[in-house]
Amino acid sequence: MNGSLPIRMACAGLGGYAWSIAQQMIQNGGQDLRLVAVCDPALDQFADRIQKLRSLGVQAYPSFEQMLEQQEFDAVWLPLPIHLHRPFAEVALSAGRHVVTEKPAAGCIQDVDAMIAARDNAKREVLVGFQDIYASPTLPAKQAILDGAIGKIQYAIVYASWPRDLTYFGRNKWAGAIRVADTWVLDSPLQNAISHYLNLAMFLLGESLHVTAVPEQVQAELYRANDIENYDTCALRLTIRGQVPVTVFFTHAERELVDATVVLKGSHGSLTVDSNGYRIDSDHPRVWPADKHKHANMLRIISRHLRKQPYDGAVATLEMARIHTMIVNGASEAAPIIPFAQQYVTETATVEGKVMQAVTGLKQVMLRCVAERKLPSELEDVPWARPGGNLDLKGYRYFSGPKKGS
Repeated sequence: MNGSLPIRMACAGLGGYAWSIAQQMIQNGGQDLRLVAVCDPALDQFADRIQKLRSLGVQAYPSFEQMLEQQEFDAVWLPLPIHLHRPFAEVALSAGRHVVTEKPAAGCIQDVDAMIAARDNAKREVLVGFQDIYASPTLPAKQAILDGAIGKIQYAIVYASWPRDLTYFGRNKWAGAIRVADTWVLDSPLQNAISHYLNLAMFLLGESLHVTAVPEQVQAELYRANDIENYDTCALRLTIRGQVPVTVFFTHAERELVDATVVLKGSHGSLTVDSNGYRIDSDHPRVWPADKHKHANMLRIISRHLRKQPYDGAVATLEMARIHTMIVNGASEAAPIIPFAQQYVTETATVEGKVMQAVTGLKQVMLRCVAERKLPSELEDVPWARPGGNLDLKGYRYFSGPKKGS
C-alpha cells in the first residue's frame, strides 16, 4: 500500500446503515479515502443508488466473494448485522484486506477472540466503528484526566434514554434477538444503539492514553417492556481496578429522550461528556466542543492509520471492543431478563407520533439511579424492580449463554 495514495475502500451492503456509510465515504473521504466498490445480494432493489455510484466510478457486485475476487481495494467496511461481523471479517482478512467493522465487534467474546486471531494471522488491521473513540476531543480530554485535571477518579456514571418505537424492533430478524441460528447477537441498548457511550467511558477510565479499563466484576439488572427476546432496559454496576464503581443505565422504553451522558467524578473535579462535547469542571475548567463533522474526522483517522501516516487521535481496536463485549456477555450471564409488569407499561406515541412501549416513571428511576449510584432494586421503592445478579469477570473468556429464570 502506497502511503501517499488514498485508501481504496469497499463497502458491504447498500441498504439501511450501509448506504449511510457509503455516502459518508463519498462525501467526506477527501484525499485520504476513496470508495471504489460496493456489494449487495439484492442489487436489483437499489437501481438508483447503483446508478449514482457508477457515475462516480464505484463498481457494484452481487456478492462479497465476487467483489473480493474481481476488485482491487485495500480495506472493506462491514456495516452488517452483528452475527455477520466475524464471518465477513475472516473472509476479508484471508483475502488480504484490512477491515472496518461496525460496533459491536461481535455478539460474544469468543467471536471477538477469533477475529483477533484472524487479524494477527493475516497481518492486517481490524478497526471498529465506535465513533466516539475517533472524535477529536477524546484524546486531549483523556490526557487531561491522566495529568490529574480532576484528581483521583472516585466513580463514573453512564446513562441515556433513547426512545425506540415498535418499527425499530421489527426492522429486521435480529433486532432485540439473543441469537441468530447458532450465533450470539444479544442485541440491546447496551450492545448496539447506545453502546458507544459505555465503550467511551471504559476508554476514558483506562490507565494509559490508548488503553481501555478492564472491569473485574459486573452486577446487572435487565428488564424488558417490548415483545423481544432480549432486554430493552438495563442497569449495571461495574467495578474496575482500584475499586472504581461505574454505574450504567440505558433504556429504549422511556418516551422522553435523555442525552447520552458520561460523567467521571474525581477528587477535585469532574469530566462530563454529552452531545455538546467534553467539559472539565474544576479549578481549571476546560471545554472541547463536539466535532461538527464527526464522520469526516473518523474517516480521516481510519485512512491515515491504515496508510501508516501521522494523525491526532485514537482508533477503536478489537482489544477495546473485546472489553465492551465482555461487559455485555457478563451482564447477560449475571442476571435474568425481568419483564416489566403490564400495569407499568403503556402503549404510547413518541414525539414523532410512532407507537412505542413506555414504562411509567422510568426516566425518574434512571436519574435517581445515576444520582445515588444504585440499581433500581436498591432504591427500595420501585415496584417493578427485582435484584439481578453478579459475575466475576477476571479471566473471562467464554460466553455460554444468558442466565435463565425471572
